[in-house]
Amino acid sequence: MQARRYWPAMVAGMAASAAFVLSGIIRGTYPFGDRTRSTNDLGQQFIPMAAHLRDVGTGQAAGDLVFNWQSGFGVPFLGDFMAYVGSTLSWIAFVLPRDRIDLALFLIATAAIGLGAGTMTAYLRMIRPSGPVWIAVTAGTSYGACSWSIDDAAYMTIWLSGMVAFPVLCLLCEWILQKRSITAMVVTPIVVALLWTSHFYTVYMATIGAGIVTVARILTADATEPWRQRLSGGLRCVLAVALGIGLTAPLLVPTFALVKAATPSPPQEFQRTGTREFLSRLLAGSEGVGTSPSFAVGTLLLLLALSFPFNRAIAARQRLIWTLTVGLTVVSMQVTFTHRAWHGFDTPQGSSYRQAFVIAGMLVILGWMSVSAFPRSRSLLIALSPVLLVLGLYLWTRDVPHITPTTRIAVPVLIGVALLAWAFTRSPGRVRRGAVAVLISAALAEVTASSVAIDAARYESLSNTAYWGAEHEQVRSLVQSMDDWPRYRTAPGQLVTFNDPMLLGGQGPQYYSSTIPETTSRALIGLGFGYTSFGRALYDPENPVVDAVFAIRGRVTRDSAARDGVPLSGGPKLVTHDAVAPLVTIRPAIPWRSSDPGPYGVQETALGADVYTVPKLSPVMIATDATGSVVASCRPGSEVYLTVPQYVDLLIDGEWTPTLRDKRPGIYSNAPLTRVGTADADGNVRVEIRAHRQITIRSGALACLDRTRLAAAVRDLTESAPAVVKVGGHSIRIQRLPGRAATVTVAVINIEGWRCAVDGTPTVPIDHAGLLSIAVGPNASTVACTYQPPGTRLGLAAGAASLAALLLLTSLLTWHRRLLP
Repeated sequence: MQARRYWPAMVAGMAASAAFVLSGIIRGTYPFGDRTRSTNDLGQQFIPMAAHLRDVGTGQAAGDLVFNWQSGFGVPFLGDFMAYVGSTLSWIAFVLPRDRIDLALFLIATAAIGLGAGTMTAYLRMIRPSGPVWIAVTAGTSYGACSWSIDDAAYMTIWLSGMVAFPVLCLLCEWILQKRSITAMVVTPIVVALLWTSHFYTVYMATIGAGIVTVARILTADATEPWRQRLSGGLRCVLAVALGIGLTAPLLVPTFALVKAATPSPPQEFQRTGTREFLSRLLAGSEGVGTSPSFAVGTLLLLLALSFPFNRAIAARQRLIWTLTVGLTVVSMQVTFTHRAWHGFDTPQGSSYRQAFVIAGMLVILGWMSVSAFPRSRSLLIALSPVLLVLGLYLWTRDVPHITPTTRIAVPVLIGVALLAWAFTRSPGRVRRGAVAVLISAALAEVTASSVAIDAARYESLSNTAYWGAEHEQVRSLVQSMDDWPRYRTAPGQLVTFNDPMLLGGQGPQYYSSTIPETTSRALIGLGFGYTSFGRALYDPENPVVDAVFAIRGRVTRDSAARDGVPLSGGPKLVTHDAVAPLVTIRPAIPWRSSDPGPYGVQETALGADVYTVPKLSPVMIATDATGSVVASCRPGSEVYLTVPQYVDLLIDGEWTPTLRDKRPGIYSNAPLTRVGTADADGNVRVEIRAHRQITIRSGALACLDRTRLAAAVRDLTESAPAVVKVGGHSIRIQRLPGRAATVTVAVINIEGWRCAVDGTPTVPIDHAGLLSIAVGPNASTVACTYQPPGTRLGLAAGAASLAALLLLTSLLTWHRRLLP
């Protein structure tokens, strides 16, 4: 690329970033005001995982890039890295202090929006260098800050990687088509590998989109260029991209295996959006996150894109091919088969149009190709046809819910300004330049106004999480004050997010990820955990038996009170437990198993002792919106627990307490095992329940915990603990004194990927109530286990083959330049 092309790209990048920043200033969102910008998954997943990645890089985490000891009692981290924080911009989180992690994610989003805008501008100038440069800057800005970037991706930060990748891939293939140089063939695979590492999911969509654009470029190339040369250029591009994807195989293949083993969501049938609602999203300022495609690029670029089919300064063949290409790509978003292809043949639960940024990019490309021909053609048809189309769309969709007040004002204003600017195209230079300046200013103002409107609407419709503040600092300080890992865990509780262990520190059970192993979900739910999001986010039951099994010696919790039936939360405090077994315990060669039903029996089996009494109950049916009670008898003073997965209210300490925060029970959300009181001096138990839909409480739902027996069981496990336990990033090494055959049990969920050896001899781990366990003989002294993500060897082999192929290709091209046309 020539040096003169750099400054337009830089200006576009700065303009798009500035529009995003200005929208935050106007809205008063963090870091410019007290209003949080941590909407939905940004606060719940991306910020905590970015904090954990920073800890991994600085050596402060319990775990490494492969495994995370801090969440879900031990889970893979590689899948989370690739799905949430693998962006090449993640280095920003390492530069800022940890308590500015929210600011880091804001800067990453700002930088990505700028990169997307700048790269798109560079691509536009590469395919049509003679067009008006300030329109190219405006086009790039409109793409970088398109409605998809703000509506769908700003709070799903890593998704912006796809928006950046689309013009980068287009530019790389254009470079190969035009230059046919060795440098292009070597650099392209490396850049592609970086892109696919950043976020394989949206970059996959960007790759499809770039392939479509490149095919259109080949089909519409100058007639003087032989077809053989066009096709050879296309094949070179395919080869370079394939090699780049192959280079990422050491990360991609294990990630695909982890995604395949993750907790699934129910099968989802694609429901296409109505035509009016679908097309309304072409208008600036429209909003509909998760329910409709966000492909608006501003009124000016929409007008320019719609002028393309009518612009006779462009060859009819080019107009036909490009119009069909973009039109069919838009239609593909509404057809079930192609919709599934865009999403890797897995229809997502939300945001069904995640590929919409590709359409936004195509509209910008179309608009640029049309406007770059305007100096030679000022036809009235070119000016009025798109105006009539946009006005017609505006009137047709004026009452669609996606249309915001900003849309109703901005679109007609921009149409009027565009018409005036067009009218002055034949005026003297100063007047013409002034008209263009007004038009561009109006377009940039519309981008900012649209960002404000979209962010405001999304903020009202989705949940929000507080940014880092005094309570975060307090909880983190409490956790660090009792850090005793790896002997014991200290759980930060779920005070801010489902991923507080990553955000605030410690080693708790909380975990929320689309890549959570199904084995982990099932094991923890079986132990009495509640869940939401189909089992991808877990509610800690804060149960003493669970704490004993998983070595949770300290837990951050809140003092709770109530006034007029409304819960009031006090500040966080650290609660310590004495009756807690260490991380690694030695059990009998044939571990004891409980016969009690439900989570009580699973907990007892994991502990290795009988600590619950499960009284027999007669079935109790409670009608919708009615109140009923469960009556039982237990040992006096024992703690009473109840498992009712449905959404009900329980009368606890004189206050009605809901069992679920989410009111969508069933496959989406279930309640955790809950403590409901204490048996009285006569051993009587009475639990009051208020149902929101008809339910039946059956025998096995209620149990009473004997704390004395629990303390005795923990004492036995502690006394037989191994002499030495060393935990690495994704490994654990245990030294024990020989003497008898036993089962070594680690308080971590036994998921696929654990490889163990006893005194150097490989052995297959066994499953004990979901825990990682290893059978050892009487003379065994050393047990070593390492976690290796499934698919690692295949990925390394594929990556090595791709690297070898790239080196071979480089050698051939270097020594045989004559092979290049």
